[in-house]
Amino acid sequence: MIKLLGYISYIFGTQAYFLLVKFIAPYNKRAKLLIEAQHKAWQLIDKIPHQASDYTIWFHVSSLGEFEQGKPLMIALKEAMPQCKIIVSFFSPSGFLAKEKDSSADYIIYLPFESKKNAQRFIQTIQPKLAIWVKYDFWHQYLYELNQQHIPVFLIAAQFRAKQVFFKKWAVFQRSTLAMFTHIFCQNQSSQNLLNQFNITQHSLSGDNRYDRVKDYASNLEDIPYIEAFKNNTSTLILGSSYKEEESLLAYSLFKLSDPLKIIIAPHFVDEKRLAEIEENFPHKTIRYSKVSDQTNFQEYTILIMDSIGFLARLYRYGDLALVGGGFWENGLHNSLEPCAFGMPIAFGPKLRRFPEAQELVDLGVASIVSHQKEFNDWLSKHILDEQLRKEKAFKCKQFVKEHAGATQRVMAVLSNYLS
Repeated sequence: MIKLLGYISYIFGTQAYFLLVKFIAPYNKRAKLLIEAQHKAWQLIDKIPHQASDYTIWFHVSSLGEFEQGKPLMIALKEAMPQCKIIVSFFSPSGFLAKEKDSSADYIIYLPFESKKNAQRFIQTIQPKLAIWVKYDFWHQYLYELNQQHIPVFLIAAQFRAKQVFFKKWAVFQRSTLAMFTHIFCQNQSSQNLLNQFNITQHSLSGDNRYDRVKDYASNLEDIPYIEAFKNNTSTLILGSSYKEEESLLAYSLFKLSDPLKIIIAPHFVDEKRLAEIEENFPHKTIRYSKVSDQTNFQEYTILIMDSIGFLARLYRYGDLALVGGGFWENGLHNSLEPCAFGMPIAFGPKLRRFPEAQELVDLGVASIVSHQKEFNDWLSKHILDEQLRKEKAFKCKQFVKEHAGATQRVMAVLSNYLS
């Protein structure tokens, strides 16, 4: 009875969510993008050719961060089975738009809103031999349909917390969703301990695939000529995936800063309203990336605003310091491992509860929590002036990434038993 009530609540909750998105779409830009994505979903799916001999592997990711987390495994699978066809589904329009032409997948599509009918049609259309979920986004109907058709489904980079709904005593239905995975690859031991408490035993400790991804980025550098011209051998701070909180900290500190510093701002949301807000906060010597050209005199500008997405991970190679956005929001901190892989001191806001890797960087002494203006001012002044300190932290950062890499190989060791 408890499981049935959980199922009914889940169905009601997901359908209410989808109806709410449709209702507010005319008034909310992000909801509108999600509805537009859903209108395109089946068009993209139905264009995927299928032959009986295809060995299709389906990855599902929520957004851009999860795609990057799963990318090393996509590459490894292609190397092991060049004939396989990789299909990646996104739920987030922003993630899809950033990666719709990424060469590590054969087809990149939107996942249709969840329903029993959509799940059955989707699985029947793409006919995967196995499925891989990255981190979360647990759509029960899709997992149920995979189970019904005896298609192995794996969860990689799983990270659980005791306060999640899965681990409430009454959450029998929610735990049944986790039980539908053939195997769960956990990022840490604490996640395994939680699963064991509720007799979910099909798991192993693999680590975090993001370390493999950022290590790959750092070792395969791709030049961005205009960024290099803008930097021009000057100390550069990368403000990555920023919100108003981080931008305000930086804007205020610039009034008191006497040392030369170039700044590259890559906001979390790239729309005209946000870009205009940033330009208002940084009114002097600022230029948008879309406006630079071979004729641009970069010496005239100290602040470059990235007004397109997909650059951030590569931008960090030009940084000497990084202020990572989202740390003033619960569950909002962006990927702090990307600047870490390129070796630089890092700062972010105080909300780290759901980001153990960020706390590890703080404990290691390469990252700093900046809760207010004075803390940020002190961090910035200290690291601009002390080049030796920056070099020491850079070395520790790179070693940290190197020591934590290897999750992809551990996942592949298990998946190899299911590949044919």
